[in-house]
Amino acid sequence: MWDLVVDLRSSALAWLLIARSRRVLRSGLDAQLTHRVTELGALFDLNPPPAPTLWSSDADREAAAALISGDAPVLGIGATANWLPKIWPAENFAALAERLTAPSAVLAGARIAVFGGPDERELAKPLLEALPPERVIDLVGDPRGLRGLAVTAACLAKCTLFVGNDSGLMHLAAAADTPTVGLFGPSPPARYGPWGDHCAVASSGVSYEEIVGAAGFDHRKTDNLMQSLSVNEVERVVLDLCSAKAVG
Repeated sequence: MWDLVVDLRSSALAWLLIARSRRVLRSGLDAQLTHRVTELGALFDLNPPPAPTLWSSDADREAAAALISGDAPVLGIGATANWLPKIWPAENFAALAERLTAPSAVLAGARIAVFGGPDERELAKPLLEALPPERVIDLVGDPRGLRGLAVTAACLAKCTLFVGNDSGLMHLAAAADTPTVGLFGPSPPARYGPWGDHCAVASSGVSYEEIVGAAGFDHRKTDNLMQSLSVNEVERVVLDLCSAKAVG
């Protein structure tokens, strides 16, 4: 007999197992208006819910320090995602990085750490090629198996600021307590935005509801749905967050 069965998919298996207690998530019709963290907290009667948090070991922090050395400011960028329509164009990321790290900017002279998964190098390649090579810290992929998620999280914690698409990396950065700006279009920020008062969201000019409600919308046949999010808008959100959190 199990003491507790937790099922986040509301499957039959949760009821087939013999258990003293069950917590089965049932998302209602208004789920898109409820943040996932709030929803999961409510499953355990936690209100307010605990914030997602990451802890790094000494070994993780040492590995991160070898990859991102020194105490100079670092702009982290998550230029990939698990779905192509959620990816902000590489040229926009490059333009934003140039603005934020210019001589008189909030992160003047900062190095730029580009993050991505093991199978995302082709997605990140246009941005890596557009950035000044002398200031790039390439953290895309892990071909030799030297890093895992724990070291990636420790690297994110060393960033002064993180800007990225709606992705796991964005949530890792927020959980690492790094000031984080998430970029949203074809996914609802009210549900999946980065969590915490050290985070902010920049949304595309076309709302999520308009995107998915458009005639003929098919998520399997779309190209990119982030073009209406301007560099100016993301810069504005970043600067507001930096001002509020005394970043820079």
